[in-house]
Amino acid sequence: MDRIKLEQLITENMKSIFGFALTRLGSVQEAETLASDILYEIIRSAEKLRDEARFFGFMWRIAEYTYKDYLRRKSKNANRMEELDENIADKSDSALDEIIKNEELNLLRRELSLLSAQYRDTTVLYYIEKLSCSEIAAKLQISTEMVKYYLFRARKIIREGMNMERLFGEKSYRPGVFEIDFWGTKAGDDLEYRDFQNRKIKGNILLAAYYSPATLQEISIELGVALPYLEDEIRLLTKRGYLACNNGKYLTNIPIFTQECSNTIDTKLNELTMETAGKFIVAADEFIPRFGDRFACENLAHWQKLLLCMHYSLIDTEQDLKKNFGELPEDGPYSLVNGGGGHGIIWGRNFETSTSMHDRLPQGIQGIYNGCQSSDKRGSVIAINFRQTLNVQHFESAMTDPVVCTAKGRYKHLPQEWQERMISSGYVQNGQPNFPVWTMEEYEKMRRILGECIAIVSELNRRTSEIAASVTADFAPVHIRKNAEYVGAFVYRFNSLDNLTSALFDIGWLKAVSGADKPALCVVRY
Repeated sequence: MDRIKLEQLITENMKSIFGFALTRLGSVQEAETLASDILYEIIRSAEKLRDEARFFGFMWRIAEYTYKDYLRRKSKNANRMEELDENIADKSDSALDEIIKNEELNLLRRELSLLSAQYRDTTVLYYIEKLSCSEIAAKLQISTEMVKYYLFRARKIIREGMNMERLFGEKSYRPGVFEIDFWGTKAGDDLEYRDFQNRKIKGNILLAAYYSPATLQEISIELGVALPYLEDEIRLLTKRGYLACNNGKYLTNIPIFTQECSNTIDTKLNELTMETAGKFIVAADEFIPRFGDRFACENLAHWQKLLLCMHYSLIDTEQDLKKNFGELPEDGPYSLVNGGGGHGIIWGRNFETSTSMHDRLPQGIQGIYNGCQSSDKRGSVIAINFRQTLNVQHFESAMTDPVVCTAKGRYKHLPQEWQERMISSGYVQNGQPNFPVWTMEEYEKMRRILGECIAIVSELNRRTSEIAASVTADFAPVHIRKNAEYVGAFVYRFNSLDNLTSALFDIGWLKAVSGADKPALCVVRY
């Protein structure tokens, strides 16, 4: 091995070697002596090491050997101080044998926990439960020859593994914070997706196998979880299409917005978003001169103007995704939900591990209702639940009919339960709607009045989708790059609206609202 590289590796691992010695001997003075002996043996034997990648296994084998030799020498020195009958057992050697036995037992258990099911089951039945090969064959419903093969392979794997230094991955002590979301023609089993956020194990399996294929054993070591506890999870993730398996290696099958990917997109979008906010504020229009008297203050008028511009922009850019990135994907995990056949996308997001999923503030828009038509077709609701307005507005699709009914002056015809709910949630004051109501004539007129502002928002939407699609694809594994491009464009199409709102809020053009105001909601009467 190259001398300079050897010195570098020794320098990097001196603390680890001293920690190894101190853990076993308990005395700082003795640990320093043992650590010096280990370093001497490493330097003396390193010329025999041809493959630099095997250094760590080599280093720890030297450490174990030197430690055992140190105990033997220590025992012999002690024996010289006293006369012993030849028939009296050497307690030091017994203690040493016990230490070695326990260490080897721990290594054996570690390697057993990393064996795949067929090897593990066969080995446990033969060596621990003491069954014969024919009894194992009958129990596992395989041939006797296959049992012998599994035992032969298991012994070889265990023997090799016990001589290896295995280091748990970062996720064994610092699991990633992971959430999952979806969109498509068949909605999907929401409980299945939410289960990812309630349990760390599924999301971290996907994170462990995202950038490069990983074996069961590699996933087990990365997560610090024995294979018997992982196998069912991995089998389910594979069956549902979240993982793809090829030649015994697993690879995540959905795009994930890793922290690095998200940060890169956000960095690229910050300047664009602030530039758009500046253009939006100074764009000339007649909205407030014509309709400003409908609002209690200028701030509410600003919120309504932004809502309408985003509404028209989403309509104008609706076909862009299909035109630029193709149809909604027909394959992948989403195609398996609700009996199969659906078109859609599923994606994950990885947050900094210091961020608790339950402690995070609401991120992004909490619902877009871009023209929810009432069941009697007499009006529709336009609403966006921005996180900045959640204290006063949280519209849900079930509220469409009661809200439109109120806008049509028929509040008193609502069931008593809905009347009380509309009052308590602030949608009705003194029997009148507490939100803007527009006629169809006004609705069509506003599109023309707000034309320049709508074009500004639409341009932001398009450029954001293009940037996000490109970055997401660049950060994704090759086999899902096309799907990742679509996901990036889709997700950030809506994020562009949230980014613009945040920018306008930060510079003070939009302000917080209180009381019973409904800043980002209106009804269009037919």
